[in-house]
Amino acid sequence: MVNFSFIIILSFILVYQNVIILNEETLILICFITFCYLAYNRLHKSIQDNLQEQSVFLKSSIKVSLNLLLQELTSNIKTQDKLRSLAIDFKNLGDHFLRLNFLLLGTLPLRFIKNHEKVYPKKLFFANHLEQQTTKLLALILSHKLTKIPTLQKFYTKSFKISFFLCIDKISMREYLETI
Repeated sequence: MVNFSFIIILSFILVYQNVIILNEETLILICFITFCYLAYNRLHKSIQDNLQEQSVFLKSSIKVSLNLLLQELTSNIKTQDKLRSLAIDFKNLGDHFLRLNFLLLGTLPLRFIKNHEKVYPKKLFFANHLEQQTTKLLALILSHKLTKIPTLQKFYTKSFKISFFLCIDKISMREYLETI
């Protein structure tokens, strides 16, 4: 170790020769250096033990956190793999859906035609039959109404003596006589 008596004698000589000026800053520096030296000599064992304990604690804490991080990363990687496979499954499902739609769209017109080949002849036959019946009914109604016209005309001509009907009656009578 350093001999304290030698250091003290040397500092007295340097102060006496004015190599070292004793002012407040120098005295504070000497006190600080002395404090550091004494603190190191007296406390270095306990500080070293404390720092050693803290380093062991930090080392174990870092290992635990790294293990947790590793577990999180592996679970994250597994999740990403599942998501990739899920995306692939959705893509395959979409491809199957498109193929099914194209297949259905290809056969749909044929099914539509076959279904309507069964239904339309029946509908057309019904419409044709309905048209014939309507035509017969209209013809009957018209003939019935037309037969009523001469009787109504005679009634209006003789009962009401309306000049319009009298004129028409005279014209038709003249035409009838000319044809005879």
